[in-house]
Amino acid sequence: MKILTYQSDDFWRQLEEHLFIRDEETSSKIEADVKSIIKEIRAYGDEKVIQFAKDFDKIIIKKNEIKLPNLKQFYSLENLNNETVKSFRLAIQNVRKFHQKQYPSDYEISNMDAKLKSIWKPMDSVGLYVPGGKAVYPSSLIMSVVPAQIAGVKRIVCVTPPSNNFNPYIAFLLDELNIQEVYQIGGAQAIAALTYGTQTINPVNKIFGPGNAYVAAAKKQVFGKVGIDLVAGPSEIIVVADEDNNPEWVASDIMAQAEHDENAQSILITNSNNFAKKVLDNIDNLKKTLSKKVTVETSLKKNGLIVIMDDLKLSYKIINKIAPEHLHLQSKEKDFIFQNVNNAGGIFLGDYSTEAFGDYVVGTNHILPTSGAAKFSSGLGVIDFMKKSSVVEINKLSYENLSKHVENISDVENLDAHKLSVTVRQTK
Repeated sequence: MKILTYQSDDFWRQLEEHLFIRDEETSSKIEADVKSIIKEIRAYGDEKVIQFAKDFDKIIIKKNEIKLPNLKQFYSLENLNNETVKSFRLAIQNVRKFHQKQYPSDYEISNMDAKLKSIWKPMDSVGLYVPGGKAVYPSSLIMSVVPAQIAGVKRIVCVTPPSNNFNPYIAFLLDELNIQEVYQIGGAQAIAALTYGTQTINPVNKIFGPGNAYVAAAKKQVFGKVGIDLVAGPSEIIVVADEDNNPEWVASDIMAQAEHDENAQSILITNSNNFAKKVLDNIDNLKKTLSKKVTVETSLKKNGLIVIMDDLKLSYKIINKIAPEHLHLQSKEKDFIFQNVNNAGGIFLGDYSTEAFGDYVVGTNHILPTSGAAKFSSGLGVIDFMKKSSVVEINKLSYENLSKHVENISDVENLDAHKLSVTVRQTK
């Protein structure tokens, strides 16, 4: 892992150079390929869904197989690990309990005798992309579906790449969560189908879920025709720890992010060169047992970073600059740092609060802003599946109180029809 010293004269420049990898743009070839895929899906619908499944996924499907009517063909409870099923059910319960508190309230006020309301309504339909290639994340399905259900979305559609080995836990959770529409379609073509529809798939209002570079590019290109959640980048974590913390635990926290992807970014901020060395030694020792040892090594070599600084209380300045997806504060200064952090997706306080709890079972959502987007956006929640409307009710009294003010402002803006729409209602 690369080491930077906070006290060095060019620290911020070096940090900026290190973070630049997060800002790499999708290649122009991917953008062009995605544009072509979207065009083909719009023009030919199911025909191209079937062709792309053959071309990209190497799977032969028929038109009547695009929609999966019977998820139980892919799993049986007897063949699933009973304890794992209990864990998934606990995760659903905890995520539901935490997110129910997010349901927004309507309100009403009276202003100069006009009645004003703000009301929330669920979206009519949403599409959830469930990865099914190199990465299969049943937990992400829970994180997307449960808030949508709490919001009251009437139609929840799930799409996932076709496979000869459909993940049984994905199938179980789709059943457990009572998802009625599941389609075997992946990549940019899935995003296009959710946006414009095909003969089999009806379009949706907003699309959610992580995917590869083609999925991300497709979401960018269809935004405006539909809503999208965010364009997710590689996973990230900042861990702040000192010599009083356990270097083995810190090493495991760093590797937990690094194993996601060779582009994942793991950063340790500490006030001790000796502690940093202990963490690195523990990484070398612990990674030997990992199934994704090579991914961890590549990620840490490419993107790993250790920042050494005298006063960890100042680490909030680095944190707010980076705006990480995950932040784990373990040092004794954690409370002070926490109070001064403004930009972070998910924050974990204390030695035992490893980020994996947030990924799976504690109840918070693990779909979080990446690549610095925590400066202006939040993790997924119930409100993302809703929209609000304002309601205005003017009676004769409030009309008389407000009409002259509309006339005055419309005169300034030279919008005569605006003024007329008020004056035409004046009674003698």
